[in-house]
Amino acid sequence: MIGKMESWGNWLLCGELGQGGFGKVHHWRHLSGGQEIATKHIKDLNSLSADQQIKLSERWNMEYNWTREFQQLPHIVAGVILDELDPAFRDFLNGRHIAKLPVIVLEYCNGGDVRKRLQSPENANGLVEFEVREILAALRLAVHFLHSKCGVCHRDLKPDNIVIQRGADGKKVYKLTDFGLARGTPEKTILQSVVGTRNYFAPEVVVSGIYNKAVDYWSLGIIAYEVAIGELPFIPHQTPKNIIMSLEKKPREVIAITEDHADPSRFINQKHLPNEHHLSRPWAEKFTEWLRLPLDSDQKRRGQLASDEVQSVPVVFSALDKLLQIKVLTIFSVNSSKLLEYAVTDDMTKERLIGVIARDTEMAIEDVYLVLPTFHPHKKITPSTKPIDLYVEEWRDTSKDTRKWTKRSTPPVMVYVFQGKNTKYSVSEPVFTTLMLKCNTPKFKSEERWLLKRLALDMHCVISKEQAKVEMFLSGINEHALVLEDEIIASPFKDMINKQLLTTASVFDQLQGLRTEAKTESPSIQLNDSAEWEKLKASYEVIIDSANKLLAHFDSCLRQARNKVNVTKQLLQDYGEKDIFHVNGFQRQYLRNGGSISLGEFREAAKEFGKTYQKLHIDGPLVKEAKMIDTLHLHFAAGRSAVPTALEKFEHIKSDISKLLLKMLKSAAFPPMVSPIPISVAPPAMLQLSDEMSRLTMGTGHPSSDPFDSLTTNSVIAEAERISKMLQTEMEVDPA
Repeated sequence: MIGKMESWGNWLLCGELGQGGFGKVHHWRHLSGGQEIATKHIKDLNSLSADQQIKLSERWNMEYNWTREFQQLPHIVAGVILDELDPAFRDFLNGRHIAKLPVIVLEYCNGGDVRKRLQSPENANGLVEFEVREILAALRLAVHFLHSKCGVCHRDLKPDNIVIQRGADGKKVYKLTDFGLARGTPEKTILQSVVGTRNYFAPEVVVSGIYNKAVDYWSLGIIAYEVAIGELPFIPHQTPKNIIMSLEKKPREVIAITEDHADPSRFINQKHLPNEHHLSRPWAEKFTEWLRLPLDSDQKRRGQLASDEVQSVPVVFSALDKLLQIKVLTIFSVNSSKLLEYAVTDDMTKERLIGVIARDTEMAIEDVYLVLPTFHPHKKITPSTKPIDLYVEEWRDTSKDTRKWTKRSTPPVMVYVFQGKNTKYSVSEPVFTTLMLKCNTPKFKSEERWLLKRLALDMHCVISKEQAKVEMFLSGINEHALVLEDEIIASPFKDMINKQLLTTASVFDQLQGLRTEAKTESPSIQLNDSAEWEKLKASYEVIIDSANKLLAHFDSCLRQARNKVNVTKQLLQDYGEKDIFHVNGFQRQYLRNGGSISLGEFREAAKEFGKTYQKLHIDGPLVKEAKMIDTLHLHFAAGRSAVPTALEKFEHIKSDISKLLLKMLKSAAFPPMVSPIPISVAPPAMLQLSDEMSRLTMGTGHPSSDPFDSLTTNSVIAEAERISKMLQTEMEVDPA
């Protein structure tokens, strides 16, 4: 037995990370330096025969040597060489070991392994697409390095041997470990021992025992399917004999084999992925095509090299590289409550994107209205915007695990789309699997554990997707309210109206004061324009009243928009964070530790789901709030469209004031000749009015045909002075 482990010197034993059939892994942390390591120990040799002990010792030494060679590789766990770091601690560990074998010391990866990620209830239907891609990218680099640079075949690829290193920023790096079964890659296919883990080793390992490095490609395909779907692809509940027989007869295009729900002894070849996963549609289609390469039962085809590559790269890897380069733009159509996903490229146009959105949502092209989430790096959609500009690399990871770890609220999609006009709302019905429909009928009976487990997974997928859809809908209308609020605040219309109000009111008051002064101080000036003045006053009052109502309209829109921001934010919290479809409760009750659900429990859960769905989508406030925001947006747009008319009215009243001013100047130039009284220069009020008129004219920012617009302040004053001097000259009387 392995000696009892305890802290030693500056090294604190933090605990056990895991154990297998013959070994344990411990976690250590250096108290002063903070370095963390993992140590791998053999826990028992007594249960093995002499030959088995020799074989285990050979593999142990091989793994020990490999790990010491793997230093600073991004996707392979590095060995830690204590010979230099702390030889005394090395001696302590080896002194507690058995069979005179060295303890294997590795870098510590703090995020657990992929198996634990798959065992998390939230990942019962597979990991999110981002994580699937990251795992495949890491495995592709690690396995190709082992094959091409080290000449090593791993032979035991599985989720348990992919560990996770999580950085301070929350990002995960996936690393391959456990080289206990690794061995040199033969140049040719040769007879070898049967090693690996059931459900992950290739058919030829058991059928003939003659295999090569292509066995790692098969394991890669199995892992890819499992992390994407949450289950193994080839009837994992069956006996090894049934599995191998089915794989030998499997056509090339088949990527999974499942039991028949009606007759478990009958197996069905599957050429496509099931719908219960978290992959985007365009990527899932290409992923399915790629799976046919590593899951080809013919190891010669599986291991063939790509003919179009400069270097010798297996087709499995070259095709995977292309798959991982696909960029998928995620869009949520709020009006149809539908998730849209499109592969975008650098040469794709915005018109093309809007066209496919209109096609898939049954909107008119001119009705497609795109809204970017808050803090979108593109900030604003312009005529030159391309779909690739809307793709946000950092937003691909939508897992709850990452959001919890990083404490970042990543938007569920990259773009929201609304129906700009003729708005209608519809709710896409949840998609139930054939198994769910069959099990929901009272006549159906079954106690098959694999079937009830599959039933729980199907139900989990349905309620999870509905919960996600609700959160996307509420996030969408919240963003719509935020965009509307920003649009109202940023609009120049209030400033334009206010400026016209101030200048027009000022010049009107000046004109009114001038008329009063003319009547009281210059009775010789006859103002024969009473009808025109009364008409001007009435028009002025109407324009001022309309402008004030327009300002009140914009203020009201802003208040309502802010209210809708708060209301939708609260709804998002109530219906999103509070888990209206009870996904978390379902996970705890039916999915922990590979659990299942009875038919009675399933039918009750389906009934409760139906009630919640009815209450939410038909009787609930979600669509009601969305429609109110749509109406508010149209209300604001109506006010915005009224601004040009209001400005035009200001132009008209300005023109009328100008005409009346010129008429007054003319009256002042030719008053009735009652007595030869000299006329002084134009009164100050006239000059002030001229100045106000000039500011009014120059501040509109809009073209006008008003004849007064051609006069500057100086020219108006000069004209008034010229008329005054002319009056003085013509009306002056020589002294007696």
